Amino acid sequence: MTLKKLFKHLPTYPHYKMNVFSGTNSIEEVKSVLSTLGSPSMLEGEDVENYHTLLKKSLESKKIYTFASGRMGFYSILKSINIQDEDEIIIPSYTCIVVPNAILYSGAKPIYCDICKDDFNIDITKIESLITEKTKVIYAQHTFGQMCNINAIMDIAHKYNLVVIEDAALALGAKCDERFAGTIGDFGYYSTDRSKVINTGLGGIVSVNNSKYTDHFENFYQRIPYLDTTLTKKIALTFIINIFTLNPYVYWLGKFINAILSKFSIMTYFLDEPYTSIKQIKNYPYPARLSNIFAKIGISQIKNLKNNILYRKNTAMYYNNIVKIYSDDYIQNEKNIFLRYSFLVTNREYWENKFSSKIDLSIWFKTIASGRNNKFEEIFYIKGSNQISEYVCDHIFNLPTHNQIKPEKLKKLLLELKNSGDIITKERVL
Repeated sequence: MTLKKLFKHLPTYPHYKMNVFSGTNSIEEVKSVLSTLGSPSMLEGEDVENYHTLLKKSLESKKIYTFASGRMGFYSILKSINIQDEDEIIIPSYTCIVVPNAILYSGAKPIYCDICKDDFNIDITKIESLITEKTKVIYAQHTFGQMCNINAIMDIAHKYNLVVIEDAALALGAKCDERFAGTIGDFGYYSTDRSKVINTGLGGIVSVNNSKYTDHFENFYQRIPYLDTTLTKKIALTFIINIFTLNPYVYWLGKFINAILSKFSIMTYFLDEPYTSIKQIKNYPYPARLSNIFAKIGISQIKNLKNNILYRKNTAMYYNNIVKIYSDDYIQNEKNIFLRYSFLVTNREYWENKFSSKIDLSIWFKTIASGRNNKFEEIFYIKGSNQISEYVCDHIFNLPTHNQIKPEKLKKLLLELKNSGDIITKERVL
């Protein structure tokens, strides 16, 4: 982090300020991490297997594996199905940079499909036109916790004998036809970092749903190492610090503390977003397994998943009662957990600044591959090729829903936004 960026995090006057991060963790989880730091069971232990067992039961999945991050899980899926150089993988042109990066690491090429403006998910009517003899995978991303049309994608995949990988990183706990997001495609994966549905510090989960691929994935997984002791300790310390610095009562100062500690490498995150080659990743194994200490947090988080999602749905309903973007039925549908409540606005920068007195929004996704702001040709995206995605990037506005969000504190601002005429999305579009 440069000094220029550091100045942007300078503390302001003491006040209650919300943010998008780490809203689901407890002091008991902090105590659990502290009790395990430095112990023989910090890397490997029974909590990993207990976490796997709980995830299988909670997600109704037969085969579960955990990773140090969701992106590592996705990469492992690609390697386990023997993706070859120049194979093509169809993805939405509205995602996180770690998605095309993992594809490039595997030797394949991302092929970008435009999205729908109403739910920000891949436009299924445009998928078939992108399929070639090199296509191997359709990537089904459930954006912002709103499930895409996974059944239609499965039909297309069966027609062309393609693999479906579900990205449920933002949709853990969502359900379609009594099946959980991430368990419908051939594979599904989830992310469990501080910005996701549950937070284990850093982490990821893979569900292998097609028995055709079970042995291949198992064999690949057995060769994957754990993170080393030093890095595991630093991630655990980062988790503990964030529980306090990201609390809304101290965030006015905590944001600056985090910036300082990150500057001096006391806190750590995976920072492979700029890399288009796996050879550029030097500081940790990619992929790596989830350490036992973080599985311990995951057990606690999964046990509270139903309450977590209920709070998110109620928060989304509060927002919706004011700005009226979606129908009540859509909000209540179990397909949508609303990790973030999203809609389109004009003058986004104005409204982002306006809301900044109450909340640090960290809006997703402002580019077609969030985390990359230029040189899109390096990830094989041609600017101007997917106009809806690019339009959404310029106008997306989203609000977090975790249990440290007090939506009533945003009521005045939401009413002002509603009455401004700046909301682009038509009322009740879904």
